[in-house]
Amino acid sequence: MAIPESIIQQITAKVDFLELVGQYTTLQRMGDRYRGLCPFHQEKTPSFYVQPDKRLFYCFGCGKGGNLFQFVMEVEHLTFPDAVHRLAEKVGIHLDPYDEKSLEKGKKQDAILHLLKRVAGSFHYILMQTSQGTPALKYLRARGLEDSIISKFQLGYAPADPYWLKKFLEKKNFSRELLLESGLFAPRSPDRAFFFHRIMFPIYSSQGDVVAFGGRILSGEGPKYLNSAESALFKKGESLYGFYQGREEIRKTRTVVLVEGYMDVIALHQAGIEIAVAPLGTSLTAAQVRLLKRFADRVILFFDQDEAGLQAIRKAAILCEQQELEPFAVQADEYPYKDPADFIQNGQTGELQKIVKYPIPILEFLLKKTSLQKDTGTPLKNLLKVEDLFPYIESMGSEIRREAAIASIADFLELDRESIRKDLQRKKWIHVPQKENREEQKQESIQRTPELVLMILAMESRKNFEDIRSRITLDDLEDPYGRDLYITLEELYREEEWSIDKVCQRISNAALKDFVLSKLISSEFKMNQERLIYDSVRFLKRRNLERERQQVVKAIHRCEKTNQTEELSRLLEKKMYLDAELEKLRVVENE
Repeated sequence: MAIPESIIQQITAKVDFLELVGQYTTLQRMGDRYRGLCPFHQEKTPSFYVQPDKRLFYCFGCGKGGNLFQFVMEVEHLTFPDAVHRLAEKVGIHLDPYDEKSLEKGKKQDAILHLLKRVAGSFHYILMQTSQGTPALKYLRARGLEDSIISKFQLGYAPADPYWLKKFLEKKNFSRELLLESGLFAPRSPDRAFFFHRIMFPIYSSQGDVVAFGGRILSGEGPKYLNSAESALFKKGESLYGFYQGREEIRKTRTVVLVEGYMDVIALHQAGIEIAVAPLGTSLTAAQVRLLKRFADRVILFFDQDEAGLQAIRKAAILCEQQELEPFAVQADEYPYKDPADFIQNGQTGELQKIVKYPIPILEFLLKKTSLQKDTGTPLKNLLKVEDLFPYIESMGSEIRREAAIASIADFLELDRESIRKDLQRKKWIHVPQKENREEQKQESIQRTPELVLMILAMESRKNFEDIRSRITLDDLEDPYGRDLYITLEELYREEEWSIDKVCQRISNAALKDFVLSKLISSEFKMNQERLIYDSVRFLKRRNLERERQQVVKAIHRCEKTNQTEELSRLLEKKMYLDAELEKLRVVENE
């Protein structure tokens, strides 16, 4: 069943397009446009633009563009109906509830999101309000967590009975098919919950939807932590725990603290450091760093100080440098605590705040952990070798920064700078990814023509098109793309459904849509539109008159050779008319 156009219009009118896009990338105002780093591809120089009044976006780097629905479809990997439902829910517009028929038509994702939200709420209730959750609640409180922070992250408890969840959800009328696809149950035993007798950590998307869970075991055998399996809604390597809760503060401070686990994130938030995030049981990925780059300029790394933690810090620093995020690290050697959660558990909130407030540059931190190969010092104090720093130096995009780093290493370790430089040149430890090419290569090349200029001006407003159609007809247009746009505009004009969005929706040619969106988003045709229309119409008129005159002159020559007197007389009159019309245009141009 198609979504009514009236619903689409209501959603479009209610959604704050700038706020929506701003949840995925930081935008800066440039006149009547906004610019930021593209949320769809890796880039260092902003090429992504938003035109709020037109409710359009376009990236000059990867070529993606369109309206607010297309933005949500691209950024959240949704179908059009799913994007409509997502935005409708956001602005409080009621759509028909899900049923089996709608699930079959591709709306399962929203239904699963609804299910996961309900389950997260149930787990939280069990933790906070029932005797089943008492042991888990006591554990969290013993770790120093306050009830307010437990509620902020909606921590919960999954009952010890592995079959309880299935029975509970069936009583709530969730279909068996939906439960099987939810990721809540063991693949080989669909009646058995994937999480049981565990403290539950809901994992949120950047939009605030529960998309997965992490679970910490309380007792018995099994891995200490479990995460939901990956799905269309949840990609571990693209998600960060705590990002939704900390996004706005990260945006304000342009700083993020990167830690190792769930409890570390929650501990920092409880300490008032609401910019903490963590990878989800895996090493930090380039995709996660790209996400942070949209909101932050600095990353403070707060990992364990053991050998594994130092290697993780070094690798994270490389990823940050590649994205031009300035990396720092906390100095926690003087404390007996290995991570933020330990500080909170031992009542050291003030000390935790202090070490995060005063981090040191990452190179200085790594140098303090570095020894010469010949050094046989205590392993806990010298866990890195000089060569371990080379990949980090290589990741620096600036030659000046690289030279400064070499000088710092040489001075700190009392080594010869040239020796370090030669070793670095000889050992290319890592490959720095080249700048990403356009994600979508258009097979066709659309050239700017007077017809296209005129049609883009026509798309700017209904008034512009009324002006243009009163001066030219379809026959005046030569460029086939311009003719196609004119026909589309004329159809919408007669249907009285005028909007830029509707025109774009009816452009089936991908290259043409790319060209049109790029021009609509640019400032190329913002000023003096009346003059541009006037000049473009006059150019087309003159061009067409001159071409027609050339054809008439050729016909006159043929008639003179064949003595076609009557036809020659008619052609000469036609030529006189065309000459007079061209003279009128020349007079106007010279005024």
